[in-house]
Amino acid sequence: MTRATAETESRVEADRESRVAASNAVRRLISHLRKTKAPRELLQSVADESNALADRLASHDHPGPYAQHGLVVRFEEMDSVTDDLAEFFPYSPIIGPMNPVAPPVEFRFEGEELHAEHRFDVPYNGPPTGVHGGVVAMVFDELLGCLAALLGVGGFTGTLTIRYRALTPLGQPIRMRSWLDRREGRKTFIHGTMHDGATLCAEAEGIFIRPTTSFVDAALAENAER
Repeated sequence: MTRATAETESRVEADRESRVAASNAVRRLISHLRKTKAPRELLQSVADESNALADRLASHDHPGPYAQHGLVVRFEEMDSVTDDLAEFFPYSPIIGPMNPVAPPVEFRFEGEELHAEHRFDVPYNGPPTGVHGGVVAMVFDELLGCLAALLGVGGFTGTLTIRYRALTPLGQPIRMRSWLDRREGRKTFIHGTMHDGATLCAEAEGIFIRPTTSFVDAALAENAER
């Protein structure tokens, strides 16, 4: 690791609390903006102030490469997943506390399964009163994929099959669960469900394929050549 990289990583870790707070604030803004009946004048003010904030942040952008694990990518740590997935994937679009587009869903590892409960807010709306089907699929991909990572059999999503059984309602506690079904060579088969009370909202099967070559090394090599 270069000195510049180490210094950047140190600053990121030191600023974790403020990064989470800023992400929470933006998440709250997104929620209210999605639901607002505010007049045009107020909306224009929100646009102006938001653009001004974005301009202030722009010069501090990290150029990449990017990953869920960290702003400064340290791939040597990617195989040592902890049970605290939000800490391991702080920039995840599903569970990441430092990603303002994340709900964020809180996963917990219990035995050999992954569980969660979450009330989806209006920004994730699809059909009237319901969660968007694409959001359901995205959460399943993370719910199943994170379990594979925790069990040490993680890989790329090969296929993700979703069966939508009932509406996944907004604002209600949606219970989620994923579990390992079987392994076949480099393929790992993981199943998952989402429930609203006793109602099965959706179920999924994911096939995760462990790569034969390191995409990490390739990404770092490509970045070094820029």
